[in-house]
Formats: sequence, structure tokens, C-alpha cells
Amino acid sequence: MKDNPFKIQEGTVRDGRVAEWLKHRQTGDYLSFEFVPKAQDLGKFISDKKIKITLVLFLAVLFVLLARASYLQIIQGTHFRGIAEGNRLRNDVIPANRGLIYDRFGNLLVRNVSYFFLYLNKQILDKDSVAAAELTDKLLPILKISADELSQRLQVAPQDADKALVYENLPYESAMQLMVLSENYPAIQVNYEPRRQYLASTGLSHVLGYLGVVSPEDLQKNPGYHYNDRLGKDGLEAVYESILKGEDGQRQVEVDALYHEKNIVSMTEPVDGQDLVLTIDNKAEAKLTEIMETQARTNGKLKMAAVVLDAKDGGVLAMVSLPTYDNNIFTTILNNDEYGKIIYDSNTPLLNRVIAGTYPLGSVFKLIVGSAALQEKIIDTSFTVNSTGGVSVSSNFFPDWRSGGHGLTNIYWAIADSVNTFFYTVGGGNNQWLKIGLGVDKIIDYAKRFGLSKLTGIDLLGENPGFLPSKQWKEENIKERWYLGDTYNLSIGQGYLLATPLQAAVYTSYFANFGQAFQPHLVKEIKTKDGVQSIIPKPILTNIVSSDNLNVIRQALRQTVIQGTAVSLQSVSVPVAGKTGTAQFNRNKSPHSWFTAFAPYDDPKIVMTVIVEEGGDTGLAVTVARQFMEWYFSQ
Repeated sequence: MKDNPFKIQEGTVRDGRVAEWLKHRQTGDYLSFEFVPKAQDLGKFISDKKIKITLVLFLAVLFVLLARASYLQIIQGTHFRGIAEGNRLRNDVIPANRGLIYDRFGNLLVRNVSYFFLYLNKQILDKDSVAAAELTDKLLPILKISADELSQRLQVAPQDADKALVYENLPYESAMQLMVLSENYPAIQVNYEPRRQYLASTGLSHVLGYLGVVSPEDLQKNPGYHYNDRLGKDGLEAVYESILKGEDGQRQVEVDALYHEKNIVSMTEPVDGQDLVLTIDNKAEAKLTEIMETQARTNGKLKMAAVVLDAKDGGVLAMVSLPTYDNNIFTTILNNDEYGKIIYDSNTPLLNRVIAGTYPLGSVFKLIVGSAALQEKIIDTSFTVNSTGGVSVSSNFFPDWRSGGHGLTNIYWAIADSVNTFFYTVGGGNNQWLKIGLGVDKIIDYAKRFGLSKLTGIDLLGENPGFLPSKQWKEENIKERWYLGDTYNLSIGQGYLLATPLQAAVYTSYFANFGQAFQPHLVKEIKTKDGVQSIIPKPILTNIVSSDNLNVIRQALRQTVIQGTAVSLQSVSVPVAGKTGTAQFNRNKSPHSWFTAFAPYDDPKIVMTVIVEEGGDTGLAVTVARQFMEWYFSQ
């Protein structure tokens, strides 16, 4: 033991204290606890109160975790599942082809042309600024634009849109380069999409209108649209948006973590929009535009308007407003310079003067006054006035347009030679020929019956109802009472009266079509998937005057061309009836030139109204109408 302290000693135990304890026992059989009562008890390290608190805290944490898990899995499960799926799946819109538009003879006026479009996914770009800068460096030489312009196009895109339209109408070579580049830069998306193309030289910009980018306000009103979509903003494109639009398709694509396409999950094919067939005669539209533009350049009168209606049903055969504009500039990313030229042009090319331009009617209003005087029996065909140059009332003189007067005048000659004195008399009376005339209230009443101060209801946006004055209106707004001179001015279409060229054409149709005028309209048929839906003409002016009084006015309108103020219309191959007008609106400017007519006289096919702003008294409106009718009736 001394030599090896780690060796276990065998044999008897020499320690007496232990030897006696083991004397009668088998060593290792059991353990005696006789000493336990004499031992000290083991105390608790943690009190019962602390254990209970710990247990409560543990259960509370467990409950919170379970509640949160339940909320995320059960209540918000669909939401987060959608987010997860959104990261895995990408939904691409497949734009539908917009419906086509044809003229009445089937000539195409608007078509769809597909181009390559470049989109950039803003979410991907925002996640990696380094990759975005690298991508920008690669895009600039392909697109041939500056970094500032690219940045501006990205900023213009709505904040909550997932992708920004950066370039439209990409050249084929550039599109191919970008498609290759998109393999390494998934933020690039090149699509092949249709865009509107308006055929040149038709003069139909105001009629067809244009498409514009969908705004956030548009999305609230039209939930079926999406950012980077297009919808009609003006003209027929806007009025018939729901018919032309069609239904976009959708392609659902599975992508990996780097946004690369893996496979197509599902696809819904787009449904093309429905086609429109217009009442427009495209050749007539183009010819009328050509005539008006030539006269505008020759005479320096750049602002004018003309409309040609089908006398039988109110269909618009031609509608031209000058100056016009090219609606193709709205089909791509808007060029601010070109748009600025249109917006800030003092001649307001975006204004459709046919339906929204309001003017004093001048002598073309005499058709209404003459009809009212006959119908109210104020006059008859034998009633005459001796025109010597005008009418004096107190210190005021109301002149005829011929300084020497027109001589003895009845209703026929009064309209044919546009004799002011005759209409001063029947409108206001108070002279040697007639003591009591129609009066302002009767004149306004008949003006309303003939559709003035009301919308015609044509299928275009922005129509103006015009304006008819009254005694009460003048007292409230001008702070003056209504004078006899006001009635005289109103009787010849001057003063506060305002109307549109389309309204004048509609009430001229009433005389042309023997007592019935139809609501003007531009769409003749809608081609649906179930067939062709024809538009039924709607009469809007009927039973205003008797057939006898109507025929008196018709004959007077024919006399205007035979020996009155529009004899130049005798060159037209068919008999024409019409009325000239010169409307003063500013003492320092030339008056507007008016002409409204229908032809052929016995069986009218067309009604035509022309106004030349500040055209003067040279008969410029008559010239436009004559040249058009010479061409139209020679076809």
C-alpha cells in the first residue's frame, strides 16, 4: 500500500469502527437507513408561490403563441397564402383588340396595330439598387434616350402600379435585344400589344376622339381596367367605350426566386371588342375637310365648322371642325411638345365647334321667327312691309343690310333676301305696319320648340345647349329691363341668343323633311357576337307648325337660291333651298358667316349647315356649301 496507494486492499477490515458494523451482514446486499431519523431534512430551493407564478407565466406565453399562430394560420391564412402565391405566380394581362370603326360603306376608319412595348418591374428594381443602376446603363444605348428621360418615365408611372411603361413602339431589333437582356434582368418585360391607329386625311379627329392612359380616378369608376391600360377620353371612343373595349385575357406564369419564368399555369384568351358602323360617309368627310381647309388658307379664316345630316333619319354624313388635330399623338407616350402646341393654340383645335361652339344665329334664326309669326296668325302670306333701309325707335335706328332697303316685302322675299325690317316688325311690332308683334316670350317659346337651349342628344361628349335670353334673365344679370330694341335684335338672331351649328342643322331638317327632324347620331350599326344591332332613328321635332305654314317657309328657302342671297347655289346639279346669315358679335371684329340648306328641294337627301367665324359678309359659308354640294351631287 505504501508502494502503490491506488491498489485496493483485500481481506479483513482493520478499521474497528467499520468492522463491527459489517460483522453480521453481507456486504453490499442492502443499505440500512437506521441513521436517517438522526439526519437533517433537505429544504426547498423555490417557494410554492414562485412556482405558481412561473407556471402562470409559462401558460400565458403559450396561450399568446397559440393565439398568434391561430390568427396567422386561420384568419390571415388566405392573405399570406396569397402573398406567397404572388411571389411564386405572376399574372400577365393579355390586352383585347379594341373594336374597329367603319364608315357607312364599310371603309375602315380606325384599326389596331400591334407594337413592342417595354415595361420595367418597379418592385424588382427597388429591391436591388446596384442591379437597377447596372440595368439602366444597358438600357440607354438600346433605347437611345437619356438617363433623365428614363428616370422621368419611371416617375410618371403611378406609385402603386407594379410595372412602368417605359417605351412604346419599339423597333424590332431593339425589342429582340431587350428580350435577350431580360434573361439576366427579370425586371425587363417586353410585350407585343395592340394600339389604336387613326387613318390619316379623314378629318374625323373630333368625331372619333382618342384614347388616354387610365388614371387612378378612372380605376375607381371602372374596376375592370388596370394601370397602363387605355380607355376612350373623347369622341366615339369615349361614348362607346364599353362596346369597343372588349375583355382582356390573362396569363398566369410560375416564376422562380429570381423572377424567371418557369411555366404557364393557366391562360384565359381575350375577347375582342365589338365593331361600330357609322353613318359617316368617309369620302364626303374627306372632301368637306379639303374644301374647308383650302378656304381657310385662302381667306385666312382658320376657325369654321360644318355638318351634313341625312335629311331622312338624322344620321351624320360629315362633320368637320377647324382647326383640327391629329389624334394619333395620343396613341403612344404623350409628346409634351406636340400636346402643348394643341393645348395652348389660341384657335382651340380640341374644340368641336359643331356641337360645342355657340354663336348668335343671325339671319338663319329668321326661319323660326317667320314660322312663329305664321303659326300665331300675326301675319299671313299677303302681309307686306315696305323696307326703306331700317326702322327708327326713338333715337335708335335698326338698319337693313341693304342701305336703300329691299322694297315691298312679304314673307317669301323677307327670307329670300333676308329683310331685317320685316322681322323687326313681326317680332316687336310698334310701327306703321304692325302694332303688336310676337314679343319676346313668344319668340323664345318657339325657339325652344325648335330645339334651341336644349341638347340635341347626339352621341358625342361636350355638346353645348346654347342659350336663350328672357326678360327676367336680363333684369337679374344685366341689371336692365328688357327694351323693344332687344326684341328687334332677337327677331333677327342677334343680341344674347346663342346656338350651335348642329342645332341649326336639326331645325333646318324639320323644314327639309316636311315637318319631322330626327335626333342626330353617328352610329348606324353595332356588330355584336350575336349579329348586327341597328340604331333606330328617334324623332325629336314634330308638329311645331302646320303643313301650310311649313310649305311657306320651304318655298321661301327655295327663293333664296333662285333670286335671293344664295343664287350661287344654282350651279349645283339639283335644286337647293337654304338661308344665309351674318351674325355680329363684336363691334371690333368681322361678323360670323352662316349658311344652312337642304337638297334636293323636292326630295331632300342632305341638310348642311356651315359657319365661318369672323367670315364677314362675303358669303364664305355659302362658298363652302356650294363647292361641297357640287361635288356631292356629281358622284
